[in-house]
Amino acid sequence: MGPDAAQWWRSICDSTQTPVRELLDGFDQIAPLPVPYDWLPGRAETFYGDRFQVWSDLADETIESLVNRPKGGIGTVRAILIAGWEAAARAQAILPPDAAADVTTAVSLLVDRLTDYDYQLLAARGWALHPKTVPVTAEQLAVTQINVTRNLPRAYARFKSLLPEPSHAVITEGAEQLGRLLGTLTRKPDAEAALQGFGVNLSDDAGQILLHLAGPYAETNGGWLAVTTTDIVDSAIAVIDDALTRWGAPTTTTLTTKLGSLGIASETALEFVESRPGLRRFAEQWVRWGSTAAELAQAALNVCGEPMSPAAIAEFTGALHAEAAIRQALHDNSRFSRATRTTWALRRWGLDEYGGLFTEIAARIDSAGGSIATSAVVADILATVPDVNESSIRSYMGAPAFVVDKRTVRRRTAADGWPPVPPLNSVRGVFHPRPDEFRIAFPVTADLLRGSGQKLHAAPATALGVHPGSERTFTGTPCDVIVYWRLFSATGAGVGSLRPIAAVLEAQLGDTLVFVFNARDATVAVQRIAPADRRGRLAALVGPLTPSPRAALAHAVGCHLHELDEFLQRRGEDDLLPLADDPSPHESHRGREVS
Repeated sequence: MGPDAAQWWRSICDSTQTPVRELLDGFDQIAPLPVPYDWLPGRAETFYGDRFQVWSDLADETIESLVNRPKGGIGTVRAILIAGWEAAARAQAILPPDAAADVTTAVSLLVDRLTDYDYQLLAARGWALHPKTVPVTAEQLAVTQINVTRNLPRAYARFKSLLPEPSHAVITEGAEQLGRLLGTLTRKPDAEAALQGFGVNLSDDAGQILLHLAGPYAETNGGWLAVTTTDIVDSAIAVIDDALTRWGAPTTTTLTTKLGSLGIASETALEFVESRPGLRRFAEQWVRWGSTAAELAQAALNVCGEPMSPAAIAEFTGALHAEAAIRQALHDNSRFSRATRTTWALRRWGLDEYGGLFTEIAARIDSAGGSIATSAVVADILATVPDVNESSIRSYMGAPAFVVDKRTVRRRTAADGWPPVPPLNSVRGVFHPRPDEFRIAFPVTADLLRGSGQKLHAAPATALGVHPGSERTFTGTPCDVIVYWRLFSATGAGVGSLRPIAAVLEAQLGDTLVFVFNARDATVAVQRIAPADRRGRLAALVGPLTPSPRAALAHAVGCHLHELDEFLQRRGEDDLLPLADDPSPHESHRGREVS
């Protein structure tokens, strides 16, 4: 306490019945200001803080009334009144012209009020944009770390208590303007430019204090400054994600408006959207942009807003994925639904889903009471369903689920049985060397390696115990093989993806995979045959060779030995004959097999 304050107290300490407003010259100027308890002994706020928050609360009190409050004391009252006298003196002080008219001068006056310890502590960890760590600050101040931890809140409270004073108004007003200008999220260069408009730099006390009071801000990844009192970056990301989920391809205006509701300026909002990874802009629309065929198809549909064909989607995405990959993704992913025979939509659009020609035919049979003329089915579907032709409709009427009889079509019943299938030995690539053993050759094509399902002729499917409307799993290594026959299929049965097996066997284009099915045990073993492996190929197709390879081959295809040449020609496999005539095809063969 300086000599002037001590002298003032001696001059008024006996005026115990005089109201405080009369003891303090210039009381009206400090009346709305808070009592600076942070600068007073701790007992001052403990015993007086609940009743006296601002100086006007003390206006009608006297020294006597204050001392007589519970746990009151003359020392505490003296400290409170001297603080009031000093605040009034500062408020009445006549400053030089424009002394505090700029932020830099006002900050200098404010900092001068702090002790050297408080200033260094706050400059290191209080208002700093990049606060120093507690250990570094403690070393800088030559104190213990616990000293820094305990005293920082007190020093910051004393700093904040100075701001309401009139001499510091330019600081608080400037901080409010800066906060409105920058919003809750901004780029560091933008903040630096804005601070220069107030005549301060981010590198000095005035700039850091002004930016701190405007936010406070903290620097995040990517050079963004975000208000630390909110999770603004996470909130902004959530707003963008919500808009993308809700609208698919929101416009720039929609996104910046939504971000504006978080207090982000429109220019900054657009820059933030542009900085987000995984987004792409098409004119005024934004979409998620991934790397898979499904992600790209979804982006294309969101932007165009109407059903598209796989070819159109592939073209829109810049041929980043082949049309076949797009088509497969549309079939396999539940986020898409078929709009017509050739176009697809996003399921969330809620469009009527095209169930395929099988569904269309079945619906017309049912609505007609169970039987309808095939010509009526063709005419009605052609009139109402786009992208189909008559041959496709008639082909689907030949599916196992239907019976075409005398130019009418109806659903198949149990009494009808299943349609007959061709003889097993008429099917290319199918061999039957033992009663329960069926060997089926699948050429390794691009579709097989890509994972597409493979067609299986009705004859071998029936031999394996699979009929229309059923499926059967054959266990094997490295994975099981599922043979299925859909009621709506006009092309027979099929097997699931053979890609995992091809990968394990290191199959290449041009190779052949020979599947050895056991119909009784429901097992399967798979062998890869390379094109150059002449000896191994015949043994893989017909099983262990007898001393007469021709006889073994004739037995496996189910014909007499003298019929073999003509039989294989009809099956399109006369290329096997030279293998059967090889002088030593029964020798040990190469090839990898898993079972």
